[in-house]
Amino acid sequence: MKGRMRPYLPELTIRDYNTYQWYQRGVRRQLYTTYGLYSCYGLRYNGVLFAVLADSLAGRPATCKRMREPGTLVWRQMMCQTQGIRLAAQVEVLLGWHKLQDRRCDELPFKQRVKRTIDRILLRRAYEKAVQENPALERLFEQEQEQAIVQMNLNYTEAAEPMSNIYGALYSTLATDENSQRKSMRYIGSCIGRVFYLLDKAGRVTGDKRVGRYNVYLVNGVEDPGAALENARRQSLAVANDLVRAYGMLDVKLNKSLIDNIMILGLRHAVEPLDPENQPVRWELP
Repeated sequence: MKGRMRPYLPELTIRDYNTYQWYQRGVRRQLYTTYGLYSCYGLRYNGVLFAVLADSLAGRPATCKRMREPGTLVWRQMMCQTQGIRLAAQVEVLLGWHKLQDRRCDELPFKQRVKRTIDRILLRRAYEKAVQENPALERLFEQEQEQAIVQMNLNYTEAAEPMSNIYGALYSTLATDENSQRKSMRYIGSCIGRVFYLLDKAGRVTGDKRVGRYNVYLVNGVEDPGAALENARRQSLAVANDLVRAYGMLDVKLNKSLIDNIMILGLRHAVEPLDPENQPVRWELP
């Protein structure tokens, strides 16, 4: 799995570790049963957080059952299908599909071109089904793409605004009917989208410079990857601090310690490692 919104394992309790694992398997199972086996391999940590947040804010306790993991003969405990898990699966499929459209074929090496072609063929049916189930989400992604083309400029804040807006809209759908909670979730999603944009662009400076692709750091004269990453971390830390303040106003009914870990420590660790000497995270107990 990939993605930045993951728990910070050294501070995670065993109970929360198990809850996260059960949700992760539940979302993967939902992807498998609804959209096919191939869609499972695109699952990211962000989708698991989406499912946990949706159920926790609404106070919907999920039922844990022993079921077979997709593509294996192994039976494990996992969360059953909930509204949050179904929504997370839809978001994962749409995010995965639009990520495939993020770069032109002529910018990719031959092997990546072949892989992307295969991905598009095998994911198309899942994408079309997700659009039929939730056309409102697809409209959000289309608006973000149109806005991204228009807002290619020097300003870091304006360049990050399209991704910030799409994540703000996605996270606002997780809120209950309370207007204050919806505003807080939109702001939290916007902060997450801005952090993702800044770090992603900083990691692509070398490749974008080679193919002549737009990159907000190159436009601002930052051509060294290390300097771009340092710039991204500095801006992302300020955004993460704003996110923590907004998150403190939420009424999280379930799994609060797990969500605290992800929102406060996990995001902070993704921006700048809390323990640089830490060994790589292992998501299965030995």
